[in-house]
Amino acid sequence: MVGILGEDEYAWFVLHQGDDSNASFMEVGDQLKIEVTGFIDPVEWDAQQALAMSLTLENEELMEASVVQFMGETAMPPLYTSEGGDITVTLSHVEQTGRDLHVVGHIEGQLALQHTLESSPSASEGVPLSVHFDITAQKVEF
Repeated sequence: MVGILGEDEYAWFVLHQGDDSNASFMEVGDQLKIEVTGFIDPVEWDAQQALAMSLTLENEELMEASVVQFMGETAMPPLYTSEGGDITVTLSHVEQTGRDLHVVGHIEGQLALQHTLESSPSASEGVPLSVHFDITAQKVEF
């Protein structure tokens, strides 16, 4: 995943370790629930400045999307979130082959700043986001 957050360019890496990947999907009825976390460091699973997105697809159409950019070392606020912001996600390719789901697209818009768990995200303190992604998610089965 590569793009601009605020005024800075970033590359976020999808990491794998054995059968574990931080790009995964589950089939829930007719929907595919995709969870992806991209890390700044191409080797370490460090949450600081990581970009996480959740996508819900039905018949290869996007039904729901959310994006979070972590500022600290955990998934707790402060963070930037699409909740309270305004993002558009465009998918240009979706293809499932066995346990792999290849998804290509673009995220554009404004993320809102959430200071604490109790506070609402603030769009006025947000940052612009423009990110291209080309990921392969692995199917999670229980």
